Amino acid sequence: MGPDRAADHLGQASDHAPSRTGGQAPSQTPSHAKRQAPGRAADLPLSREPAHVPPPPPPPRSRDFPLFWAAQTASFVGDRLTGFTAPTAAILLLDASTAEVGLVSAAGWLAYPAVGLLAGALLVRARVRRVAVCAELVRFGAFALLAAAVAAGLVTSVAPLVVAVAVAGVATVFSDLSGQVQLPALVPAGRLVGANSRLQVSDSASKLAGPALGGAVVGAFGAVAASALGALPFLASALCRLGVRAPAPPTADRGSLWARVRDGLRYARHHPVLGPLVLSSAVRAFGTGAVDAVLLLFAYRVLGLSSATAGLLLAAGAAGALVGVLCVGPLTRALGTRGALLATGLEGLAWCAVPLCLALSAPVPALFAIRVFSALWIPVWGVLGTSARQRVAPPDRQATVHATARVLTSSAIPLGSLTGGAVAGLATGVLGQPLALAAVIAAGGLCSACAVLLLPGRLPDHVTR
Repeated sequence: MGPDRAADHLGQASDHAPSRTGGQAPSQTPSHAKRQAPGRAADLPLSREPAHVPPPPPPPRSRDFPLFWAAQTASFVGDRLTGFTAPTAAILLLDASTAEVGLVSAAGWLAYPAVGLLAGALLVRARVRRVAVCAELVRFGAFALLAAAVAAGLVTSVAPLVVAVAVAGVATVFSDLSGQVQLPALVPAGRLVGANSRLQVSDSASKLAGPALGGAVVGAFGAVAASALGALPFLASALCRLGVRAPAPPTADRGSLWARVRDGLRYARHHPVLGPLVLSSAVRAFGTGAVDAVLLLFAYRVLGLSSATAGLLLAAGAAGALVGVLCVGPLTRALGTRGALLATGLEGLAWCAVPLCLALSAPVPALFAIRVFSALWIPVWGVLGTSARQRVAPPDRQATVHATARVLTSSAIPLGSLTGGAVAGLATGVLGQPLALAAVIAAGGLCSACAVLLLPGRLPDHVTR
């Protein structure tokens, strides 16, 4: 069996499934191939070394992935616009307090911990394409109705904003998971890294341009128009998703809804590749949350940055991530999947240099450099981690595996933020605010860097295309 054909069967429960490259599976199972029991990793080629593969063949001539990519891009833009316009409307139109603005912002983030596992279990039996379209329409409806209510003067408190953001957040969970489940059916298995890299480009670009576009619309037309604008990309995403005609992933009868939730958790926990991948992602997210919680405090109160300069600091990170996406392919071809993931530990180690800024005569450029260098590695982890999960998990377990990973990371980020903020507050009385904030950033970065030590010893070959 050739390496490409073997790779196409990675993580599958059956050796008779058709290859995603369009060829037919052999009619008989080779003598050396062993059928795996459910919940165990497939006995297929894994390696600690970089994969040396010939140049990939031209991509299949299909409109499905371009439409899917366009849908995801529109969805990303909608996320960034509404993430900016919802709290902006609360501040400018309702004169919301700090706590109320925080509630509006947090309403969307709570969706994954609240319903992520249930969403993954539901998608095991659902028509993924239909779920994706409905999710985008729900997001469009939530923000369009909110904009109409604001324009009519019916919104007098932040409660409708919180409800709209929360409803859209739940729909976002279904949209994200359906996209991750659908992608392996749209491209050959060996091209998942390239496909995820394209999606990451769109995500990084939306992070860079979305808030700026939202701010420009608010300045020119007001917060009501900006809220309406934020709903339109979700409608565009739904229309694009309607045109995607990929075959539906296979479903499996694993009992009741809660039985499917338990089955997904058990499978991810005991899998020799997926378990360490998910755990390392959660640890990394915890450290990142601690860094993000105090980074702006350090910028404002220690370095004395203006709000404009602090905004540039965040934008510099988005720009660094956009550049990092372009490095995913070359880096993975040079180091292999596991080597490239190990290299992402440099993201966390970069933050360990923040205390040195206190001793520099020009600390602001140093902080910008740390921010950009750290951000370069974010898409490397995101693309390769997602691609590895998509390669290893069988099609009928894609939804629950991705849901488990997203729930753990989404829960770890706020937990890390709370921990970082609490530790910084306690340490300020002992070390003083400058050193306390710098130490928490360094500790969070070290935690994020150590996450790579939890990676599995072997990862699937041929995910470098």
